[in-house]
Amino acid sequence: MNFGTLKDIFAEKLIDSYILENEEGKILYRKFLKIIKESETLKTAFIVFKNIENKTLDSEISANEYLKDSISLFEVFKKEKSLNKEINKLTSLLEENGVDYKNKETKELHKNLQNLIISPKNIHTLNKIQESKQNVVSWLISEKIKNNKSNGDSEKYVRENINLNKFLDIVTNKFNEKYKDSLTEEEKNILKVLRENDKEKNKTLVSGLVKENIILINQKLKEHGDNLEIKSRLLETKDTIYKMAEDKDGFGENVLKLYELKKNLAL
Repeated sequence: MNFGTLKDIFAEKLIDSYILENEEGKILYRKFLKIIKESETLKTAFIVFKNIENKTLDSEISANEYLKDSISLFEVFKKEKSLNKEINKLTSLLEENGVDYKNKETKELHKNLQNLIISPKNIHTLNKIQESKQNVVSWLISEKIKNNKSNGDSEKYVRENINLNKFLDIVTNKFNEKYKDSLTEEEKNILKVLRENDKEKNKTLVSGLVKENIILINQKLKEHGDNLEIKSRLLETKDTIYKMAEDKDGFGENVLKLYELKKNLAL
């Protein structure tokens, strides 16, 4: 089983738990985190997969070096401590909780990354390893928020997963820190829309956030109308917001930016 796929399943269960306002996914995610923390192998995999999912480097040379260093971290995990073996702890947890994981589709990035981690180097695996390496390097030097020039699975992964992962960071921060299990109704709604990926709901959400931000900026302009520096920055921000409203490709990223901006303007 692929570690990245398993990681996504637990994340989705946590997100669904917030959307449906039940405890099952939250309890399951606590157990997942406990297993991760207690296993150096899984802890390393969690960090490496997450870093590579979100990393953008400016050259193939730096991407190759970064990938090489990342994969080398697993060299100390042999036999019973190997990733293949330690993953069984996560599949067992899913089975204990009646979660179907065998039919979950694995993303290409995750397939390639796990190939590099677990495949033995020999004449039979050389081509597969080289292909996986090239694919991950290509990912590392690609733009993660918007990639209008790319096509296929890579573009789909950028648009549908990275933005959701960023919002998941908000959830897990609240999950682990002072906010504990509480999300505001607005955060729950944003999470729900991001999860469903419905175009009309996306459009409505962005439109609403744009209007709320413009109202707040207009209020700030009245308060600071005599300060030319502040006024100039507010007008620049206003212009940026209108551009976000017209951006059809960067929905997820724009939602998060608009939401954070709204919180800051309301202070």
